[in-house]
Amino acid sequence: MPRAKTFGHQKRRLIRKKTSVCVASEKCDVSSSKKKIEKSKGYFDYEDNFSAESQSRFVIIDLNMLNDIFNNIAKCKYCDRSFCFDVAENKSSRRGLASSISATCKYCGSSHGSMTSNSVPAGYEVNLRFVYGMRCIGIGKSAAQTFWCADELASSSS
Repeated sequence: MPRAKTFGHQKRRLIRKKTSVCVASEKCDVSSSKKKIEKSKGYFDYEDNFSAESQSRFVIIDLNMLNDIFNNIAKCKYCDRSFCFDVAENKSSRRGLASSISATCKYCGSSHGSMTSNSVPAGYEVNLRFVYGMRCIGIGKSAAQTFWCADELASSSS
């Protein structure tokens, strides 16, 4: 009587991976920027801060125009002269779209500097707004880098 079992010639079975169907109530999008936005919800109130009244706070401005504004309306508090300010950006202090800008008096050398955005525990507010805006319109990091490079706003490696 021949052997009932043959060695080495087993019938192969296809075992399919179980795929989960996404229910509308479940969160299916698990991208890293989505996680960062969810993590920063405690630091930043998106619904309140993205109202029409607060949108006017964030604008893109040319530093030459800002320099003209400073020179036309401001006087140095140390030497009491007008038309004496140089407004410049410290390029090594860039943090995404946030940067450090200083106004320096040409005559006495006094200087005052500040960051262009408020600091929040998750970074800078302007960067959070930018990422949130990119997420809202459905584009990601590569589109943001293209935007930065095209407008020379920030380095593409940020």
